[in-house]
Amino acid sequence: MVGRLTKDVEFIQLENSTRSVLKFVLAVNRRFSKKNGGKEADFISIVYWSNYGDKIQPYLVKGRLIGVSGKITTRSYTGTDGLKKYITEVEADNIQFLENKKEDAVQYTESVM
Repeated sequence: MVGRLTKDVEFIQLENSTRSVLKFVLAVNRRFSKKNGGKEADFISIVYWSNYGDKIQPYLVKGRLIGVSGKITTRSYTGTDGLKKYITEVEADNIQFLENKKEDAVQYTESVM
């Protein structure tokens, strides 16, 4: 998927570990426009497990154009209301910066836990 970050990435460092998780939402434009010519987008929740999350976090800011590859995962939990809730997100295994900036000329790939 290729899209823009809807806000700065959320960085979570795991306790007693070098692992961290980056969470963000990617706005991916749809191929076709609305009847009035406006664009539509899908908003995809992404999680990225990394040993280097603190290194790439500063580059993952609102509006940044990135490419993401990974797999779709679904998990469930019981909410405080007692109802079962489902979450579908992409578990990224590759993030690529797509804008022409010198500091972005790098691609991060790690194996997912």
